[in-house]
Amino acid sequence: MKLEELARYDIKLLVAFQVLLEEQNVSRAAERLFVTQSAMSKMMARLNDMFSEELFFRSPHGIQATERALTLRPVLYDTLEQLKALLDPPVFDPALCERTFRISLMDHMAANICPPLLKTLSQVAPKVKLQVKPWDKNSLDDMSTGQLDLAMNLIDIDRANFYEHKLATIVPCAIMRRDHPLTKKVSSPQEPLLLDDFLSYSFIKVVIPEFNDVQQKDKEILDKLGRERDIAFETHNPNSAFLSLLATDYVMLGGRGMNDAVLQKLGLTTLTLPEEIDRDLSFSYKMLWHQRQNKPEEQRWFRNLVLSSLNRPS
Repeated sequence: MKLEELARYDIKLLVAFQVLLEEQNVSRAAERLFVTQSAMSKMMARLNDMFSEELFFRSPHGIQATERALTLRPVLYDTLEQLKALLDPPVFDPALCERTFRISLMDHMAANICPPLLKTLSQVAPKVKLQVKPWDKNSLDDMSTGQLDLAMNLIDIDRANFYEHKLATIVPCAIMRRDHPLTKKVSSPQEPLLLDDFLSYSFIKVVIPEFNDVQQKDKEILDKLGRERDIAFETHNPNSAFLSLLATDYVMLGGRGMNDAVLQKLGLTTLTLPEEIDRDLSFSYKMLWHQRQNKPEEQRWFRNLVLSSLNRPS
């Protein structure tokens, strides 16, 4: 029989066949399948047509299976069990999971998340492997093709079939070493810096692919004021930027929020931006994933694990 010919048959009849074999009674079989006795009798007739011979005969105590039906019974049972296995959602067990999860994280976020995440993975899912990849212009395509499972970034997504979960609002600020001369210009970290003081120092700029291209509000504001920042060092590596701040009087335009613990641990501090540019510059860290990763149980488990690692010490 060709595969296409199977489309002519009603799988429900095989279920009715199995129930009739188990019950040996049309009324009880009808009750189990939530159909009328008349409908059950019609199914018996269709089964006879399907197999081109009688499968049951009437008896004083109900129905009895013919020799042909009894011969088919073990094959029918195995076939239905295989169909159930095919249609039942697999039960996910982290301890047995052997897949590799690929995630895009900025370096300073990876330093926070990966240690507690790997600690948990080693305990509950020791066969799982983790790969951290840099974000680039192909990362969205990589998520849509399954080459990247998850990303945590600042960029805004305007493409269909992507999900995002807001992690934290980032409030823009000036970042520098704790004993930087600018710290003596204000009475508290909440007091805004003066614009002239702020711009009197050279800056470090961290380039985030696809984010800096569209997030240039500070530059637009300074352009209108006829001012500009002196960018002395530009890098894609936030850790390199942070360490360079410690060794110089450079200043960095960054954010308060998810970075606070990292900055404090490094010996860096934050000050409030000048009032002229501290306007509508806030942005958000987001967890991003594609529709293809939305429902699989192992993907939902992994996202929850990453989320729990955000607030857990390593």
